[in-house]
Amino acid sequence: MSRKNFLPYIAIAAILTLLPSVPVLAQEKKLLRVVFVSFSWNSELPFRVAMAKGYFKSQGISIEPIFIRGGPAAIAALASGEVDFGSIGGAQAPIRSRARGLDISIIGSISNKINYAIVGNKQTASIEELKGKIIGITGAGAFSEFAVRTFLKKYNIDPDKDVTLRAIGGTPLRAAALEKGLIAAAPFSPEDAVSLIKKGFPMIINLSESLDIPQSVLIARDELLDKYPETSKRFLKALILGINLAKRNKQEAIKAGYDAGLKGDPDTVSRSYDLYSSGLTSDLSIAVDGIQFMLDEDIRHGLVDKKMTLERVINDRILKKAQEELRREGRLSP
Repeated sequence: MSRKNFLPYIAIAAILTLLPSVPVLAQEKKLLRVVFVSFSWNSELPFRVAMAKGYFKSQGISIEPIFIRGGPAAIAALASGEVDFGSIGGAQAPIRSRARGLDISIIGSISNKINYAIVGNKQTASIEELKGKIIGITGAGAFSEFAVRTFLKKYNIDPDKDVTLRAIGGTPLRAAALEKGLIAAAPFSPEDAVSLIKKGFPMIINLSESLDIPQSVLIARDELLDKYPETSKRFLKALILGINLAKRNKQEAIKAGYDAGLKGDPDTVSRSYDLYSSGLTSDLSIAVDGIQFMLDEDIRHGLVDKKMTLERVINDRILKKAQEELRREGRLSP
């Protein structure tokens, strides 16, 4: 190539060097796959409200809900990139996953309270009556065991000496064991608790009024947050609007839940809402103290390295941007 023909390329290169550098980002996503581990209203309602009210659509994104039973399987789907975001029960799974080196972070919180209600058999109606009896849990190491142990300690009952914790299994098995008198009590989700209460079983305590520990948290990979920051922010903005409405307007929220495909007996849905709604966050903010307590317990029991810190597992930088934008837009109270 002659010097004369090469000059235009030199000029173009010179011009490009004068332009401000712009970070190259991947094209933002429009369809987001969100994994859920339960069909319960208390975990899905904020999402369904946001779907029914068009909050996701107004942010230029659509949601594909994916159901996967169990936190470990949901974590695996997220870590592999099969799904984009997840809503799971308890912060233990993401804490332990991050401690093992997986790219999993807590990015927000649906509920900053434990949503279980402790339901007794027909001979056990109070906390004091639990002493010396068997309490059913899902399994050893499950969030239900953590919740029950924490509850018992708060009321000066030693979970290792004063009661027997027995692994029973999922909700149908725990309910059957309770009805047959094989266990004195067990933790249940709000809807399952209401169903048992209707059959005459006493609710010993609603843990949503007692334990300030996040049960339902949002998780994502840092890789996705870095690659799609605008999409992530829009997703969180829509969800904040959904959970805000779900918390402050029971009737409208339940109607939106039905409109978006949730099922359930209206009376059970209404009564269970009264059990869990106080624990819903208004803007997805994370109860750091509650997650720190869970981390401390895992460290104490040798489940994670003592060098593990909250900074490694909580990543709420995009959540804060979403909250700030909504406040500037006048759609979220300061």
